[in-house]
Amino acid sequence: MMRRSFTILLTAAAMFANMANTVRAQDRTYPDKIRGYKVERAVIQIKPPAAAPGANNNGTPANSVNDPGIDKLITFGKPSLAQVTPLGVTFEVPIVVAPVTQSGKVDFLVFENIEVNGRAVKIADYNHGFHLPDSKPLVLKDPLSIYVYLSGALLAAIGEWSDSKESWPVTGRVYVFGQFKKGLFSFKRCVPVEIDLTMRNPFRDK
Repeated sequence: MMRRSFTILLTAAAMFANMANTVRAQDRTYPDKIRGYKVERAVIQIKPPAAAPGANNNGTPANSVNDPGIDKLITFGKPSLAQVTPLGVTFEVPIVVAPVTQSGKVDFLVFENIEVNGRAVKIADYNHGFHLPDSKPLVLKDPLSIYVYLSGALLAAIGEWSDSKESWPVTGRVYVFGQFKKGLFSFKRCVPVEIDLTMRNPFRDK
């Protein structure tokens, strides 16, 4: 009886956690406009699995960015270590864009509150335009440059990161600025994409 009660308690706790995560996602607010682009979360829809199998690069089913809990429009490929200095480390990371149901052209990407392996990172705006894919994931030609400031503790920080787990959690937000089509009309929009994914630890490949 006690074991059954404990199981019920765990199930209830898990359900409560999922509900709490959904509420937090739905309560997230964005500005009406950013850099002259109207912010609209539901303007892009990722193709469902039946239309585009394996629509993202980690083997999970594709989802619409309308889903408040899952954003898979933008994911990261395998990172590589680009530069190490006494002040920090720079990684180059391929950007993978999932296929979508409508056509459009992205003007640039802006990254906000990005954390890699629990550490805040600096990412400049991605000023390379591209057309949204419609049939299979698109790996952008120019990789993303991620800079990690190490605050003077270079050797300790590198040791900590290189000895850490094989995959690093990545969280934050990407604003997708572009021109998106709906029927015969084209709209200038900014689409916020919530990032919650993992990428391989590039130190493990050295």
